[in-house]
Parts: sequence; C-alpha cells; structure tokens
Amino acid sequence: MKPKKSHPKNQSSSGETFTAFLFHKAQRTDWLIIAGICLAAYIILKICYPYPAAVYGDSAAYVKHAMEDRFTHLRPFGYSYFLQRVYAVSASIHAVVIVQLLLYCISTASLAFTIKYFFPPVRKVVWYVLLVFLVFSPSAFFLANSFMSDVLFSALVYCMLAAFIFIVKKKSWIAAIAFCLSLFFSLHVRYSAMIFPFIFIPLLLMFRKKVCRATVILVSLLLVVFYNQIKSNMKEVSGLNQFSTGFDGCQLANNAMHILPYIKLPPQSIKDPQMRDLHEFSMRYVDEIAKRTNDGRNVTAGFLWEEQLPLKKYLLIAHKQLDQPYGLLFIQFGSTLFKKYGQYLILHYPLEFMRYYYLPNMVDMFYVRHIGLIKKYTPIEAEEIVQWYHLENKDVSCRYDPYGNFLAKSISPSGVLVWIIIAGVSVYAIINRKRITFGREEKVVFWGLFTFGSLFYASTIFASPIELRYWLPMKAIQFSYMYILLNKLMAYKLNKLS
Repeated sequence: MKPKKSHPKNQSSSGETFTAFLFHKAQRTDWLIIAGICLAAYIILKICYPYPAAVYGDSAAYVKHAMEDRFTHLRPFGYSYFLQRVYAVSASIHAVVIVQLLLYCISTASLAFTIKYFFPPVRKVVWYVLLVFLVFSPSAFFLANSFMSDVLFSALVYCMLAAFIFIVKKKSWIAAIAFCLSLFFSLHVRYSAMIFPFIFIPLLLMFRKKVCRATVILVSLLLVVFYNQIKSNMKEVSGLNQFSTGFDGCQLANNAMHILPYIKLPPQSIKDPQMRDLHEFSMRYVDEIAKRTNDGRNVTAGFLWEEQLPLKKYLLIAHKQLDQPYGLLFIQFGSTLFKKYGQYLILHYPLEFMRYYYLPNMVDMFYVRHIGLIKKYTPIEAEEIVQWYHLENKDVSCRYDPYGNFLAKSISPSGVLVWIIIAGVSVYAIINRKRITFGREEKVVFWGLFTFGSLFYASTIFASPIELRYWLPMKAIQFSYMYILLNKLMAYKLNKLS
C-alpha cells in the first residue's frame, strides 16, 4: 500500500499552492478587474485633478512632521514616516498618489484572492459582482489622491485580515509574520487600531497550534513595544511620562457634551473644583450646542476644534492665562480634566448619552450624512507641502471636480443599498441556517471577520462622528460577509438540485 503524500501547508484542498493559484489562468479575469479598475481610477483622477488634494490642516501637519522628523501628540507618526520613505525614492508629489493606489490595489487583491482560495466560488457571476464592489471605491480613490492616512490604514487592515485567514486555515508562519507587521504598522498609523489585538488574540487562542500561540505572544510583545514607543515620544515632546496623548480625553469630553442641553446638573453638585469650573463654563454654550447638533439629532467634533465652541475656547483661554504652549495644555487637559469630565457626564447620564450621541451616530453607520473630506477638491496652499514638493509657481487647481459636483453626494445613498442587500442575505441565511455547513476553521474565519467588523463599527461610532473615510476598512468585511454567506447558500441550492 502506497503511503499518502503529505501536502505542503500552503496548499489548498485541491493541492494547488497559493502562489500557483494566483497565477492560474482562472484568475486572469480577476486580475484584469482589479488592475483595470485601479488603473482607470488613476487616469481619471489625473485628468480631473493633476495634483493631489490637501484636505484641512491634517495634510500640512503630516508633511511638516515628515520634514522635521518629529512626533506629534495629535496624530501618530506612521503616515509621516510613510511620506518620508516615499520621498526617499522620489521627491515628486505624484509618487505619493501612485504608491497609495498601488498599496490599495495590492492589499485588495491579497484579501480577494485569499477569500477565493479558501472559499471557491459556486457561481462566478456572484464572485465578479462582489469583486467589483470591493475594488471600486470612489472614497478610497479620492483619499488615495490626498495627503491623508486613510488609504494606507485600510491597506494595512486588508492585509491583516488576509493574513489572519491564512493563519487560521493553514497555520502559516509567513502569514503570522505578515499579520504582526500589518498590525504593528496600523497601530502607528491610527490609534484606533489598539482594539485589534484584543479582537484577534481570543480567536487565535482557540487553536493549540504553535503558530497561533507564537502569533499571540508576538502580538502582545509588539503591543508593549508600541506602548513604550509612544510613551517615550510623549516624554520627549511634552516632558510628561505617560502614554496618553490627550486626544482620547478631549474626544471623550467632546462626545459627552452632546447631552448638556438635555440634563440638569447644577455646577455646585460637582465636588472637583476644576471640573466644576469647566462645567459652569460649558453650560454657557448649551444653546449653541443644541443648535450645532440640530436639537440632538446630529453629532459633531466641533466642540474640540472650533474656537467659538466650549472645549477649544476653554483651551485658548487657559493658553493665554497660564502662558503655556497650547499643545502642552491639550495633552494635560485631555489626559486629566477633560477625560474626567467626559467620564463623569457619561457615567451619571448613560441614557442621555445613548440618546443624544450614540444613537444619532449609529444611524450614520447606515446613511453617512457627514461626507467630510470627500466633498470637493481643495487645492494645495500649505507652505510645507509647496516647499517640500517644489510646487512654487505651479497651477495646482483642478480641471474638473466630479466629487464636488455629484460623486460625493451619491456615495451615501449607494451605501444604503449595500446595507439592504446585507440585511436580505442575513435574513435568508438565518432562515436556512440549518442547511449551511461550516467547518470549524471556516466558522472561526467567518465569525472572526464578523466580530472584527462589529467591534470596529462600535468603537468608531463611540470615538468620533462618522465620516465616509472612517468606513474604508469595513468594505472588506461587507464583501467577505456577503460573499461567504451567498456562496454557502448557493452551494446548498446546488446540492439540492443535484
């Protein structure tokens, strides 16, 4: 009797390695779709917008910190580091756009082919439709043509999810390294990634394989390294020996202030004198808060960023009275007073916070009313960007502005259609749940992706008013969820007919 041949760990059940799978002729159409959409997007962008968009002050800040090679408490240094690395290869401003689109293309392909490799399509037409849905993203294309960290962050998330699937399905050491690197870099690009380890560690601990345990240990070590890095950077720029940049507390206070017009909290009932002073100051703005939130129907980050609103105004007054740097006060107040005040309001009025902040923001998950940065082209005027990329005396205006004219307004309604389809697929899957078969590893993959999406949604809703750019990583979850469920349902129907 001949012994059975063992398959390498990077092989599928059919015996085909992932590398061979990628270059098999069956994937040619997929490659054409992915590369064709991204290339067409680049050409159209360059026809309409010869130069990237500079949105708000964030773009100038990213470039400034890249030029100075300096950490800032407001934003992680990861995107500025990315700009440095691109600049080292090419000082052309167009190199940033090209690299961002390439990263988007590669990361999208890595996730799409990973899903297809482990969940072969029952109906190719469904696969192609959902692949186009995944790749074609007007929001991602606009942001790839901007000096913003959103596309880089999304690309890292896509790669991390693909690597996670490989770890679960094939216990791949290469995937484990890719997963850890993607996670570590994502932490340095956006602080919201700090929830990722706490999502994936329990999922990986479900398996007793060495690679899963090693990944958990390495992720834990990287989290400690990241913590110490930020703490060291904070001490260098502020002199404060702490991990908190102050932004978390400022954001918490901003969110909690949405309830002020709808509660009765006399200042004298607050024992802490500093917090009592802040509350008394903030209550002077209740009419403006109600106006800015449309009587509790909308949410805003304006209390923190606009000079005529309470948090920003309080910081500016303290800046003049104490004669201390504004940035240092932002860190100090955000780490202590603002954080305590936000926590106090939320803990004492949880129902009001749910009603006037969380629920309106949750509605925006399904219909994003705040399109934010993706609304019109903003020509580059910041001195830092002009200087670093040698744009003096160059016409940086756009030829056409399809986003400002119609595209931006159509993104949110199209998102509602996607949610309706997801709801329909979910209901149909629940009805036929006894007929859908999942292997153990498939269950971990599916529910792992679902858990990741749910917790990322929840944390984003809690952390900030929803904008289109914050949802970019979640398109991967929508794609995976719809494809896997539809594929399983169609497999059941096919078996039933046969």
